[in-house]
Amino acid sequence: MGVLEIVSGIFMILLSVAIILLVMLQESSKGGGMSALTGDSYYNKNQGRTRDALLFRFTKYAAILFFVVTIAVYAIQKI
Repeated sequence: MGVLEIVSGIFMILLSVAIILLVMLQESSKGGGMSALTGDSYYNKNQGRTRDALLFRFTKYAAILFFVVTIAVYAIQKI
């Protein structure tokens, strides 16, 4: 096992812990499927600027980065 594989493994562990924490920090949507029927409210108009939207965005980018690193580690091992 090379140094690059060890470093990327540690990075994947840290990234997975970050994803878990980001998901745990998000508030659950209590409305279920009914939230689409509520119409235009102040909250819906500014939904992209809320704390939950920011956490969702960070979670999405962390998950994408996790998959890219996983595929890169797999490709490095095959070489």
